[in-house]
Amino acid sequence: MAVDKLLPPFPNGWYTLGLSRNLPVGAVQPLQFMGEEVVLFRTQAGVACLAEAYCPHLGAHLGYGGTIVAETIRCPFHGFCYDTSGRCVSTPYGSQIPPKAIARTYPLKECHGLILAYHHAERTMPTWEPPSLDVSDWSSLLTQEWTLRGHPQETTENSVDIGHFSEIHGYTAVEMLNELVTDGPYLNVRYAMSRAAAFFGRPVRSEFEIHTYGLGYSLVEVSVPVYDLHSRLFVLATPVDGQQIRLRVAVQIHEDTKPAKIHPLLALLPHAWVNRLLVQQIFNGLVHDVQQDFMIWQHKRYIQPPILAAGDGPVGKFRLWARQFYTEAERKRV
Repeated sequence: MAVDKLLPPFPNGWYTLGLSRNLPVGAVQPLQFMGEEVVLFRTQAGVACLAEAYCPHLGAHLGYGGTIVAETIRCPFHGFCYDTSGRCVSTPYGSQIPPKAIARTYPLKECHGLILAYHHAERTMPTWEPPSLDVSDWSSLLTQEWTLRGHPQETTENSVDIGHFSEIHGYTAVEMLNELVTDGPYLNVRYAMSRAAAFFGRPVRSEFEIHTYGLGYSLVEVSVPVYDLHSRLFVLATPVDGQQIRLRVAVQIHEDTKPAKIHPLLALLPHAWVNRLLVQQIFNGLVHDVQQDFMIWQHKRYIQPPILAAGDGPVGKFRLWARQFYTEAERKRV
């Protein structure tokens, strides 16, 4: 059952399945994705693949007992082997391979430590891709994930909902630095806000530039000018079963930090240790903020059309942009 009848549960686009480092060579992981049972695996050559979970032969679940043999996944039931295109390439019988023994696979992309899969209701190939970021001079990703009732459009809409920044998260002096602009599946907007930060010892003004690619991938570039501190926050929502999403957040900082600008005593500590402390503090703040939204997301109703007021932010523009991620039949309801 969908979270809300007005909001179809599986918008088209790229969605995160997990971290590359958590899928080693030879791994086989059963997952739920877009209301389907799927299996994520990595071949001996290091190629990741997402395929439907059930063997087309006689229906065994490849995620439970399936094994990696060279560049294929081997069914635990009869030993049929499927390559990363989903095609059966061998059986234990030595007989002709049934031509219809083909498992559905999904377009997959690995970038800056994430594994993303593409979903389209009509099973068309992607016409756009998420960004590939330069990770040199950036810390490794610090991450956390939850499964909760929600929808990726609702979680992504938070990034343009200016009104809730002060009400839920306690920000002050919210200022729009650049108006919302879109380019196909890409959305961009830039804000500045202030909030008391115990770690820094005083209210801090931060600038946030939001880069959203579809409804499942949001990158927030955060800069704190007074400390010359730069970080990346990732908010990644993936539909599970039509009712729940898997919500992942991640943080990394640019390692060219200036500890003495933050506090003179930090300059006395090893730079690498300070960076670990900084990224942990930023990560704790992101987790805290996201968890503040849980109660709202899990109990709210999607209102369409919304009754908007001055000060809400560009929610209306966001919703018009979001319509492109649904099929024509679904678009009439969003």
